[in-house]
Amino acid sequence: MTRLRLALLVAATVTCIAVLECARSGGQPQAFPPRFSVLPQSAKVFAGNDLQFRTTLVGDAAPARISWSVVGPGSIDASGLYRSATAPANADVVADAGHGVTDAVSVRTVPPPPIDQSHLLVSCYEDGTVNVYDTRDQALAGAFSVGAHAAGIVMDARAPRAVFAGDEQVFAVDLHSMRWQSSAPIGGIRLSEVAPLAYGYFAATDNLGVPATAGVRIFRINSLGVPIAVSKVGAGDTPEGIAATGDGRTFFVTAINSNAVMRFAIDRSGIARRTGQATTANRPFGVAVDEAHDLLVVPDNDTPTLNGARANPGVERFRLSTLQRLGQIIHTGSTTALPLGVAIDPAASRLFVTDEGLADVAVFSLPALERVATLRTGLTPWLPHVDRQAHRLYVPAARADAVSVYDTRSLRVIGQIPQTCAYPTSVTVSTGFQT
Repeated sequence: MTRLRLALLVAATVTCIAVLECARSGGQPQAFPPRFSVLPQSAKVFAGNDLQFRTTLVGDAAPARISWSVVGPGSIDASGLYRSATAPANADVVADAGHGVTDAVSVRTVPPPPIDQSHLLVSCYEDGTVNVYDTRDQALAGAFSVGAHAAGIVMDARAPRAVFAGDEQVFAVDLHSMRWQSSAPIGGIRLSEVAPLAYGYFAATDNLGVPATAGVRIFRINSLGVPIAVSKVGAGDTPEGIAATGDGRTFFVTAINSNAVMRFAIDRSGIARRTGQATTANRPFGVAVDEAHDLLVVPDNDTPTLNGARANPGVERFRLSTLQRLGQIIHTGSTTALPLGVAIDPAASRLFVTDEGLADVAVFSLPALERVATLRTGLTPWLPHVDRQAHRLYVPAARADAVSVYDTRSLRVIGQIPQTCAYPTSVTVSTGFQT
């Protein structure tokens, strides 16, 4: 799970210095001394949980074999997975790359944060970690790792609990204790995005799904807090995006390689049935529901790499009630925009679309979908999330390991989390529960 990032350092503005260095060494270029560091540097792990550490190594010729050790409470394995104490404590995690190249960071084992306060939960795909931040100041409250690729994450409206997908399982996190439980693994699937449904169910898309298999899995959380798989339903080729209506009885799924968006209904027994389908343009990814304007919005992650001159990335609109297409594709930028995720603030009548290729967010008014602004983000913005109570837009930048925070009304930047867990792709907000 350790991530080693190797970089070639080139400085065109110091050519004369490079020439002098070559002369001093008899014409041979000088090697940069290796720079080595352990991440996360400001580490907090919730008591009784694990936390994945990783390293960066710059200036060396080959990846190093890392030896991990810990000074103080807890333990660490050969992959850098730290197992915390069961009570608040402090320790130091040490990584040794050999040849005198070492680094160490402090890790604090902390209690869960108060559930009556609002928190941002960030799921990170690469290191399987969920970071939790106080929404008031974006301060890190703590983190935990689950040993799987943490993907889409949502809140449970019925309980102080977060639910997220990770490879072949769904995970449920009790916000009281910040301890998690997982469903039994389902072989041959890769769960991606998640949506809360009616009657206490959750749906997760399987982006390894094909028409002959079940592309959506339905789960419920039992009385012990364990996710249980209850049913499944087919959803075309490569199901990805998922969104539900406010009452959770109807949900929509995009199938990337079927070029389709599908509508489903869920009943009290947890059985989902398809109730409609519309053909989209190429590679529909995200999906958002705007019940106020009877709209379904789908960004097409089309790219010239796959479709050449025929590539037509943008945003499509459908009538929510009938799945009738409305108008033409609305472009969010150049042909390399790669629109991916979509979120809506109904009170502000605004639509937000992340362009992973352009590292920005295209902002549109609703229902006309007129372009009103462009917000810059970090590299590869993924699934945006709107906190409708606070009118905040959260955008995880996967390749920047960062989250940007905007006001959905003024569109100004109001916060930045510059160093998250590795490759954040999804976020959600717990708006505070009564104690």
